[in-house]
Amino acid sequence: VDKRERWVRLLLDRKDDYTTHWLSFWNDLLRNDYTGTGYITGGRYEITDWLYKAIKDNKPYDQFAKELVSPSENSKGFIEGIKWRGVINASQRTEMQAAQNVSQVFFGLNLKCASCHNSFISDWKLDDAYAFANVFSSKTLEIHRCDLPTGRMAGYGVLYNSLGKIKETNITAERLVSLADILVQKKNGRLYRTLVNRVWAQLMGRGIVEPVDMMDNEPWSQDLLDWLASDFTANGYDMKRLMRQILISKTYQTPAMGLKESQMLTASNFVFKGIMKRRITAEQFADAVSQSFFPLYTDSALVKKMLPADIKNDIPFARASLVKNDPFLTALGRPNRENVSTSRISQANLLQALELTNGNKFNLSLRKGAEIWAQKYQTGESLVKALYLKALGREPSLKEVTLAVKYIGKKPSVEGIQDLVWAVTLLPEFQLII
Repeated sequence: VDKRERWVRLLLDRKDDYTTHWLSFWNDLLRNDYTGTGYITGGRYEITDWLYKAIKDNKPYDQFAKELVSPSENSKGFIEGIKWRGVINASQRTEMQAAQNVSQVFFGLNLKCASCHNSFISDWKLDDAYAFANVFSSKTLEIHRCDLPTGRMAGYGVLYNSLGKIKETNITAERLVSLADILVQKKNGRLYRTLVNRVWAQLMGRGIVEPVDMMDNEPWSQDLLDWLASDFTANGYDMKRLMRQILISKTYQTPAMGLKESQMLTASNFVFKGIMKRRITAEQFADAVSQSFFPLYTDSALVKKMLPADIKNDIPFARASLVKNDPFLTALGRPNRENVSTSRISQANLLQALELTNGNKFNLSLRKGAEIWAQKYQTGESLVKALYLKALGREPSLKEVTLAVKYIGKKPSVEGIQDLVWAVTLLPEFQLII
């Protein structure tokens, strides 16, 4: 086994670290959060404990999907949606939310337009959306067009009739079992192509099909998409195996490339030349600062009541994926998760610049860390070398040491250290996946 494959296996086998990292991805995708609209009033349910265990145990994806669509008490939050207070549009009732979310997450298609009227951007009809939403409903739904009742009642449907027919029963739980069985059958290539495309996009920076929620678009390599999905289903729907296949490939080892304009990422004439350069996520940035300099979040910030009791945390800070959202994480791109979120914008923006320059949380953490580092390192040179090793994983060049020491002084001040760390965390080398 070569060195790369050995390290990939070692990293994937670090169960809690692996789970904590991928939890952000699945929280975004399954609109699971730790606080927000609906949780206090009982109009929304989180699935954190179930989700953490499912990722950690590497639950086969067919079973993972089944337990979300035909849920237990611990996993029902995904299809339950948000019970909005007050008067709502018919397209936002919880049954329709379930249809929209399941179709987006598992089929890679947008049913929102068709939830109100026949879609203008696809072939999906209002009747299709209501037939699918009706599967999740305890009573037969009346079809509303643009929020006006039509007097017609919905039937039952699975969007793709070739997959099979829903069991027609008045018992919702039985219909959901029927839907789950239909959804995860091997012949439903749409489910598994959508999943492998999402994982590819997460690891490579761009999907084989892009955008990842428009799976009817033409892939840049149909053969690759088909092979990954086929290999995935033939090998036990194993998520870690899928990731390992991608990570040890020569394709993943190609030099990272950038694009002159962000629109080129979704262009129909996109040509794959290598993994895409992109910014690390809000959680990765927070963890990187905490690991290399000073904790942005401590154990007191963990959502412990929502997490399994046996989580191992051998590091002196709280991983950002396990804390509630706040202005700092929001500014760096973490969504509020009231809706399914399948990708984050990688480009820097004004809000991020303001938060990293003037934000209280970041500056206060840098200040506290600088005070500790000023006592720990007595010379500017030793401090600069330690910072570069921790933050960038390499020794600084002679030029970098000279410039940094010139700025912070041979016996560094707290203010000088704070400014230096701030500058290092803004380097592309710190912020970009390359």
